[in-house]
Amino acid sequence: MDLARIKKTVLELEKDRMRHMEALGIVLRLIELSPSAHSSEDLCSIIVDILAEETPFENISLLLYDPQREVLRLVAAKGLSQVLMETKKKIEYNKDLYFKRGESIAWAVFDSQQPLFIEDSAKDKIPEVENAKFIPASMACLPISSKGVLNLSSTKKRPFSNHLKRNLIIITQVMGHIIQEKEYHELLNNSHYHIQNIVEANTRALTQQEGEKGQNIEYLEAAIDSAPQGICLTDASGEIRKINRGFKKLLKCNEEDIIKEGLGRFFFDTTAFLSISKAIKTKHLAKLHGVRLLRQDGTTFLADIFFHPIIDKNDQKQGGIIVIHDISDQHEDSERKIREEKLRALGSMAAGIAHDFNNLLMAILGNVELLQLELDNTPYAKRLKNIELCVQDGAKTIKRLQGFVRQTSSPKTDTKQTTCIADIVMEAVELTKPMWKDSCQKKGCLVEIETELDSSLIIDMPGYELREILTNLILNAVDAMPKGGKIKIKTYLMDSKAVIDVSDTGTGMDPDTKKHIFDPYFTTKDVGSSGLGLSIVYGLVTNAGGKIEVESEKGLGTTFSIILPCQSQVEEETLEQEEGPEISGTRNLKILVIDDEPQIVDLIKLMLKEVGHEVIACSVSEQALDIIKDEDFDLVLTDLGMPGISGWEIAKAVKEKNQDIPVVLMTGWGAGYEGKDLSGKCIDEVISKPFRLQNILNVINKLFPTWKQ
Repeated sequence: MDLARIKKTVLELEKDRMRHMEALGIVLRLIELSPSAHSSEDLCSIIVDILAEETPFENISLLLYDPQREVLRLVAAKGLSQVLMETKKKIEYNKDLYFKRGESIAWAVFDSQQPLFIEDSAKDKIPEVENAKFIPASMACLPISSKGVLNLSSTKKRPFSNHLKRNLIIITQVMGHIIQEKEYHELLNNSHYHIQNIVEANTRALTQQEGEKGQNIEYLEAAIDSAPQGICLTDASGEIRKINRGFKKLLKCNEEDIIKEGLGRFFFDTTAFLSISKAIKTKHLAKLHGVRLLRQDGTTFLADIFFHPIIDKNDQKQGGIIVIHDISDQHEDSERKIREEKLRALGSMAAGIAHDFNNLLMAILGNVELLQLELDNTPYAKRLKNIELCVQDGAKTIKRLQGFVRQTSSPKTDTKQTTCIADIVMEAVELTKPMWKDSCQKKGCLVEIETELDSSLIIDMPGYELREILTNLILNAVDAMPKGGKIKIKTYLMDSKAVIDVSDTGTGMDPDTKKHIFDPYFTTKDVGSSGLGLSIVYGLVTNAGGKIEVESEKGLGTTFSIILPCQSQVEEETLEQEEGPEISGTRNLKILVIDDEPQIVDLIKLMLKEVGHEVIACSVSEQALDIIKDEDFDLVLTDLGMPGISGWEIAKAVKEKNQDIPVVLMTGWGAGYEGKDLSGKCIDEVISKPFRLQNILNVINKLFPTWKQ
């Protein structure tokens, strides 16, 4: 039964990974949009199209806030039927539709900035909208920061899981930043027009004042010359008549050079120059955004260029004004903000993935540990130990991901981890045995692994990182020997360095392939391989202060040599060792366990009952509050991230009833709380998922030191 539960958990892990990948795909499509390349209406329509194609909702609408009219105005909408229809049958949304304050759910969501999810409109009534074409059975309404609201609805009841809710919130956050960036570009364009209008108005006024013509011309020239923008005046034939200091400063040249060489010399893109030339000849208004200009010294910069015809007092076009506005700083600032928002969105997604993976790894690890208790001293015990080792390595990899989200290089540990190379080599060989032995034998080929190990070699590297390196190299070697062969792993000391050679008798590599093997996403394998294995190996080795070398020849096999700093002797208590299943330790306690994942609640309950504790388990946080009021406990274990009521609120309720009851926080976000004093939040200890039974017992022994047997 426990093996079936493990299988079910692994399948759920894969489904969860696919859900996150789908959401990440939407985010990536959104952040690839270029707001400056589209009008506001077109940009909103494209966003709605992406959501219609990528989400399971039948109808999607986007409403933006209009501060002047104090309304939420419909700017884009699409239904599933439109996605499937031909373009000639396209149904236009009602562009005049708007909602006054307080008229709809959208306003409630916009004002509160809190998303609303309705799974079944038969239970939670949805206010009717006048002239609505259908009444949704389920819907989600989410705020797009201070910009507007996104509506997604379906004619069928649809559950909103925690994963789906979190992903939709992240997507709307990204939408808000894209719409904000579009507003930024429009504001910049409006400022250009403002400058043009001021110059044109001054020009008209000065040409109409005949009596003070000379004095006013001098004033105009001084004003133009002092402007921070580059300004160039042309006559009716398009010839340059005047260039201000800003123009010369931007292009780093003098007026004679510009007149001699012509403006075309300074355009990096000839297409942009042809566009501005056409505007000058036809005397029509022109606006070019993000044009790259070439200075005389060879450097380039980005600019917005405007051409505005000059109108005399007889309404005749007499030449024009070219204004160049250097947007390099604004562009860099905008790009930096966009990068930050991309990282923030991806970081939020990564944090959610890490949390969910820790919950699933917890379920696997707990079931494995219970099976180990039942199947100790049987042929299955070794395989279960391998599964446990993989789960622990996976948990440490997730911690690295959580470290990235917190913008740190890696999770810090209290003590330096040193590792015996020989032990990890044998573990890696055992872990990969199903691939290099069982799978190969099924294909009718034989792969052997031979080891020649120096058991005295100790390195400053966590064991799970070295396992990851060796696992990748062994699997690469197996792939390089489709007809079978031999893998030899040899460790030795050379020039006070530890060396690990992994050799195979496979197909080998040509010089060009050898040159690129450590490049990310480079692969010679079939479609489906990520191409990240060797780049990960390279990163882990270099981060440990080592280096990796490769010798290979086509048809003659390959040898990877890992060279790492070596310790001369083993320091006590620094070798990475797994704690044994020390079951006994405290008197029986009455413990309340709260987690919104029923399988984890059941698992922890089984684990604690195995060592004699009385356990009450609850997977609904609201019910947990009632249990806390009605019953007394020696200890409370609670999850942090739960729908409805969080772990913080649970802890507060426990302490309000009895300040002496310890509260332990169990969480997949634990990497962000380890080592922190959370007493202000009513938390006594933190256990990071996934954890083993011994981890819980250690915390119990710490909290109840006088109760040890």
